[in-house]
Amino acid sequence: MPNRVVVLAAALMLGGCSAFPSQGPSAGAIESGAGVQDPQWLEAGYLLVPVNQRTLAYAAAEGRPSFRRIAALSLPAEQGIGVGDVVSVAIFEAGVGGLFSSVSVDGASSSSSTRLPDQQVTRDGSITIPYAGRLSVAGLTPSQVEARIVQALGQRAVEPQAVVSVVQGTSTSVSVTGDAVAGSAIPIPANGLRLLDLIARAGGPTAPVYETAVALTRGGQTVQIPFTELVSNPSENVYVKPGDAVLLTRQPRTFVALGATGANTQLPIKGYEMTVAEALADVGGLNPSQANATGVFLLRQVPESEARAMFPGDAIAAQGPTVSVIYRFDMSQPTGLIYAQRFNVRSGDMLYVATAAFASVRNALSIFQGVASPVMSTAATAASF
Repeated sequence: MPNRVVVLAAALMLGGCSAFPSQGPSAGAIESGAGVQDPQWLEAGYLLVPVNQRTLAYAAAEGRPSFRRIAALSLPAEQGIGVGDVVSVAIFEAGVGGLFSSVSVDGASSSSSTRLPDQQVTRDGSITIPYAGRLSVAGLTPSQVEARIVQALGQRAVEPQAVVSVVQGTSTSVSVTGDAVAGSAIPIPANGLRLLDLIARAGGPTAPVYETAVALTRGGQTVQIPFTELVSNPSENVYVKPGDAVLLTRQPRTFVALGATGANTQLPIKGYEMTVAEALADVGGLNPSQANATGVFLLRQVPESEARAMFPGDAIAAQGPTVSVIYRFDMSQPTGLIYAQRFNVRSGDMLYVATAAFASVRNALSIFQGVASPVMSTAATAASF
């Protein structure tokens, strides 16, 4: 009786190994699905790319969005006065008795200057100056407006001088909006305003920093980067200009980990960059009793143009705007560990660790042991009578 049970259980185990649960496709199944050693497009519908020096070199050369494409780190040129700005004008003369001179009632004091009431630049871009009429100031700097006022009063006033300042720069404001910020229009001071200072004046992001994206729109062009990149990279903290629009939105950047890892879950990419090694560490590394160290894969949807640039000359027949690419890491080799430290995870990636071949056998033995032990115990009891 016991021998028959052992033989029957062994036959079930050997004949039905493939039916035992697994974490997903094996490394062999992924490789046979691609069916190639070198990257190329196949009927399987994806590219299997071993991560090596060539792959890393291409990844290092990938362009990354930067505000410097449309903005600069240097202080922008002085902006002209615009429609809606509120300006202050003070006029001085060289002596008393001029157009803008005044004498006190008792004659004890006199003044050769006057400060006009603050006035808003009208829709036609002009302001009014006594004895000079309406002057067009839109697009001019305060110093240029001063010169225009002096010229207009030159034949009437006594050696006039003018001082012009912008009290409220409505036309020099920048809009900050989005679902990750309170939102407001922030005026730009004369000494300029950098992007981080602008966001701080608007109250800062309301979402977690690593889930916030910042977009800058200028001249019909928009560039968006993660807020963490703006904070950690000073070269992205550019000066804003009037008319810019800054959008802060909550855009969680995540990756999914599946297979023989310490945990199957979705996790955030907390910095601008996260390497495969860091991603594995976040999910508890490789499961020592399940993982196939030679079968660590990163699944990514790559734009067709990027795939063609990555593999020039290969016949890549995209089935849409993107190509499915599976990057393979051999973590059993020292180079695999190094590559994992240098290859970055992107938002939307899937990190998959294949189950080792022996794991299925061990699972089968565990199941066999759970089934056979009671039977063997019963048989042994019966044999003792």
